[in-house]
Amino acid sequence: MINETVVINTIKENPHINTNTLLRKLNISPRHSKILTNMLINLSSRDLIAFDKRDSSYVALRKINTIQGPIHFASEGKCAFVDVEELSKNGTKSSYFVSSNNFNTALNNDIVEADVFEPISPDNNRTFAKVKKIIERRCKTLIGVLDNVNGFVTFKPIEPIYKNTSFRIKNIASEARVLDVVVAEIINYENRNKEINIIKRITDVNDPMAYVKSLEEARNVPREFPAEVNEYIQKFIPENIKNEDLSMRTDLRNDLVVTIDGSSTKDFDDAISVVKIDENTYELGVHIADVAYYVKENTPLDDEALKRGTSIYLLNEVVPMLPFKLSNGICSLNPNEERLTISCITKINKLGQSIETKIVPSVIKSKYRLTYERVNEFINESKDFEDKELNKMLKNAYELSQIIREFKNKQGYIDFEIQEPHIELDSDGRVLDISVEKTGESEKMIEDFMVRANEEVAKFITNSKLPMMYRIHEVPSEEKIEYFLEVLKSLKINVSLNRKHITPLTFQKIINQINSQRNDEFLKMLFLRTMQKAVYSPDNIGHFGLASECYCHFTSPIRRYPDVIVHRVLWDFVFKKQLNKVDEFAANLQKIAAMNSASEENAVQLERDVNDLKFAEYFKSKINSEFEGQVFGITKFGMFIQFDNKTDAMVHISNIGDGDFEANEQMTKLYSKNDPKKAYKLGQTVRVVITNADETTGKIDCVLAQDYKTYLRNKVSKNFNQQKGFNKR
Repeated sequence: MINETVVINTIKENPHINTNTLLRKLNISPRHSKILTNMLINLSSRDLIAFDKRDSSYVALRKINTIQGPIHFASEGKCAFVDVEELSKNGTKSSYFVSSNNFNTALNNDIVEADVFEPISPDNNRTFAKVKKIIERRCKTLIGVLDNVNGFVTFKPIEPIYKNTSFRIKNIASEARVLDVVVAEIINYENRNKEINIIKRITDVNDPMAYVKSLEEARNVPREFPAEVNEYIQKFIPENIKNEDLSMRTDLRNDLVVTIDGSSTKDFDDAISVVKIDENTYELGVHIADVAYYVKENTPLDDEALKRGTSIYLLNEVVPMLPFKLSNGICSLNPNEERLTISCITKINKLGQSIETKIVPSVIKSKYRLTYERVNEFINESKDFEDKELNKMLKNAYELSQIIREFKNKQGYIDFEIQEPHIELDSDGRVLDISVEKTGESEKMIEDFMVRANEEVAKFITNSKLPMMYRIHEVPSEEKIEYFLEVLKSLKINVSLNRKHITPLTFQKIINQINSQRNDEFLKMLFLRTMQKAVYSPDNIGHFGLASECYCHFTSPIRRYPDVIVHRVLWDFVFKKQLNKVDEFAANLQKIAAMNSASEENAVQLERDVNDLKFAEYFKSKINSEFEGQVFGITKFGMFIQFDNKTDAMVHISNIGDGDFEANEQMTKLYSKNDPKKAYKLGQTVRVVITNADETTGKIDCVLAQDYKTYLRNKVSKNFNQQKGFNKR
């Protein structure tokens, strides 16, 4: 009889022991090896030991914890990680490895309970987790493509993390056909082949926007407004303003007020007016659509606006926060139409200081719908408009913007002027070209005015001691500053910085020091990465990047819910003086701020992910083409190369040189372990060849030009070996 306690103790004393050695150690006859094998299988199923495939050996296990959290698939579903809220030693969230045979029917993003184990071995302290049970099924639907394999309709998920998960179709929606992109509902998780119903057709796989549409579906992008919202706006939202709407309002309908926006803009929520009172004083009027007048608290319209939080800008279309009747209708400051606004009217001296501000409900009638392009021609090329008064106003506006900018620069305002890629599509949604979007003087002018209005409104409400939704931006963390300085050092750029006294001005001086030695987009991006994320909060800590002690979002209520909240503060507590509502209003601000910060983050991520899909489409036709780029990111698994059009691709570390490269601890370079002088550093210019572009994930791969022939040889060899292995089966 074989004693399992003796077996476990022997494995503990001899980590990574194989079956034959274990037989000898226990003096077990080979004819009884099957009994031992069955016992090892039993011990493994009870998590007392584990089999290591790498050397076909066994190690004893010690259970050290039980955790709960979301499981995230990786590496085509061959493994996953369970993330928990507790912090690891380096201050990041703890994450536990799970192999695919330990998923226990869990799918990506499910909330699971898992046991954490560590091997009892002096040379292996890597912990791993096994899913014990599913607490919450979050993965309920998947997006994929229907295919025909040997006469059977199959479902292939678009996300590569499900490459190793099998599905069996039970029912198919009547409109769905082979080669359609569809939504599948999981109806049975327990079987090896997950049972699914095809419940919705999205589009045909040959649609140029197929993968964009599938991503929108996966992220639950709200294309339609709920019926109760549509009913509400039909009943309560007018087509035009009425006489009773003008009560309490300052009448600015005869003033020269204009909008300046992009040529494709359809909704106009901000307008400006500028008057030069005398040689020392200007009056800036920033007139913002009075959205809160129509979007009343605790209505279906308000609930939906809060839920959405923001408009989402995807390629050449907008997913609006507010229905069309408001966003492009009664709230849009269209030319020659009377519109209700809240005006922030500020007198500014020639030093750029605000000397007097009044914030009032108003009514305007925009005289012109101007475009950035046309105003840039006015500023840069002296191309006047026919209206002399308009020319005079724009001249004064540009003068004032220069004064405001100089004032902000002295405060430490950091103007990154980061270049963004612009994707040009044809009418079907195919990518025609990707170019760099340039910012002109008129865009900067409007930004100067909007920032000043946001500051003035924030100061006014703060001084009135009212609850407020601030836009805050923290001082960069010490870790990020250290990394930034480390990269500069590796690039031989010398800067001086007092780490204990970080202010916008000190950071601005660093930018100037850097620019005097080297000026390129990479360093601007690197500097931007040292910054914290700006978020919404009821607590004011200032806005570091804008060098503002007090800041809010007031100027875009058609597309941002926090601006609606700021307008509501003005209406309820300043204009109407309903101070009995202050406490109740303040109690909800923290929750609303968190919701809006999350909505913004999700929208920005979706916009980036959609762009990535189209970047991959663009590079699909450029496979095997050579490009010059700049190393702008280093990771343990490779380096990211950015091209002139501000797109990027990744060189995997296994494809660099002889495959002997690794990243340094600071993640500032990849170097050869055999010859450390061979290295690739952040900011370095390299030539690469595009090798793959995946339109379903947005991932673009490349190799260094000098490694391309080796890459091709290895690829041919790998394919040959795979074919040889297939033929042997």
